[in-house]
Amino acid sequence: MADKDIVKAFDLLEQDILNESSPGIRPGLSRIAKCLNSLGNPQRNFKAIHVLGTNGKGSTASTLASILTSSGLKTALYTSPHLIHMGERLRINGSVLSPQKWCDAWHKVKESLQVNSTIETRPTAFELMTAISFLIMANENVDVAVVEAGMGGRLDATNLLGNVVLSVFTSISLDHTNFLGDTLSQIASEKFAAIRPKIKALYVGGQANGIEDIFVARCKKTMSEGHLFSRECVVRPWHISIDGVVYDLWTSRGYYFDALETRLAGAYQIRNTATAAFGAVLLMETFPMISHKSIREGLLSASWAGRFEVLRLNGGKIFILDGAHNPEGMEALATSLKLALPANETFAIIMAMMKDKNVEGALRKLADLPIRKFICTEVPNLERSMSSQTLAAIAKDIFPNSSVQIEPKIENILTKTLYDNQCKYIVICGSLYLLGAIKKMIYLNEDFLSYARPKT
Repeated sequence: MADKDIVKAFDLLEQDILNESSPGIRPGLSRIAKCLNSLGNPQRNFKAIHVLGTNGKGSTASTLASILTSSGLKTALYTSPHLIHMGERLRINGSVLSPQKWCDAWHKVKESLQVNSTIETRPTAFELMTAISFLIMANENVDVAVVEAGMGGRLDATNLLGNVVLSVFTSISLDHTNFLGDTLSQIASEKFAAIRPKIKALYVGGQANGIEDIFVARCKKTMSEGHLFSRECVVRPWHISIDGVVYDLWTSRGYYFDALETRLAGAYQIRNTATAAFGAVLLMETFPMISHKSIREGLLSASWAGRFEVLRLNGGKIFILDGAHNPEGMEALATSLKLALPANETFAIIMAMMKDKNVEGALRKLADLPIRKFICTEVPNLERSMSSQTLAAIAKDIFPNSSVQIEPKIENILTKTLYDNQCKYIVICGSLYLLGAIKKMIYLNEDFLSYARPKT
C-alpha cells in the first residue's frame, strides 16, 4: 500500500472512531472499563511498563521499547498523539501495523459499543484508540507493552493496564491544569496515584517544590519499590549535536555504561534515554534477557518523531521539529539549540500554539536565542489553535530584534522558507499538531517542491 493509501485508510478509520466516541476530554475510567470488560479484558494478557509525566514521556517510552526489542522480547509501544496518521500510535518491534489489523480490532470494539450505550456514555476517542490498541496487543501475543499515558495518571485510560511491572515517571510540569490541578504538587499527586501496590516505580526526580517527597510518600503508602533517578544515577555528557548525544551513565545497581550513544538529538534526551536505560536495569529481574549489550543497542536504534527531530532537505535546509508546547519544554528546546547549532548561527522559527497553553511563559524561554525570523501560523482546521495574529502580538513584545511575521497558511510558510537563503536552520515548534500537519505536507503533497523532501 502506498503512503497516501495508508494515510487515507487511517484517516477514514479515525473519523469513524470520532463519530462513535463521546465528545471532548472526559477523565474517568468507567466508560473504558465497561468497554474492555466486554472485550474480555485484553489489557490483562501481557506485562506492561507504564510511562507517565508531562514532558519526555514519548522519548523515554520509545527508548525503553527499543531496549526491550533489542533484548529479544516481542514489544508493543503505545504512544499519543500521532503526527501523520493514527497508526503511528501503536508499533510492535518498531513497526506500524497494517490498517486492516486496526480495522479488524475496531470492528470488535465497535460491536461492544452497541449494547446498552448512548453517545454520551461511550468512551472518548482516546479511550477507544486505547481499547483498540490493547486488543491488538493481546491478539499479537506481545511479551511486553510500553504504554505512554495520555495527559493524566489516576483517571487516565491507560491506568487500566492489568499487569504493570514498572511505572516510569518523567518530569512533571504545569499542563492541563483545568483537569489535573493548579499546582505542581496537585498534578504530581494525580500522576503518582497511578503507582501500583508492591510494584517497582521510577521517577526522574531533580525537581523542586517537594515533588520527590510526594513520590516517596506514595511509594511508601503503596509498599512499592520506589527509585529516584536523580539520587541513584550519575550522568556525564560527552557530546551533543543535531545527530544525537553521547554520555556515561553510572547506576546504583552497580551497572556502568561508558559512552552510551543515541541518535535522539536534543540535550534533554540525555535525561530521557538515561532514565530508560536505568528502567531497563530495574527490569532485569523480570526480563533476564536484558543485558548491557541490548541496552546499548536499544539506545542506538531508538527513534522518536517530533522531539528535536532533524530533517535534512534536498535543498540544503535543515528543519528541526520539536513538540515543545509549555515553558519547561521550550526551555529544554532552547538549551538544545544553544548546544547543538554552530555558535552565533541565526535561524527561523515557525510556531503555532494552542489557546489553552501558557504562551507568553513558553515564548520567554526562547528570548535570548539568535532568532532572525519568527513566523506565526495556525494549525489548519483546529479550533484550539491560537490565531496567528494573537500569537504575533505576544511575540513582538518578547522578540523586538527579530522579524515577527504572520502567515496563517503553513503551505505558504514552507515555500517562502525554502527559498529564503538567510536561514539554513528552521525550527518548527509549539504544537505536535503543527508538526503533524507540516510532516504530512512534506511527505505526501506531490505538488510540493521536490527538493523539500527529506534526503534518503
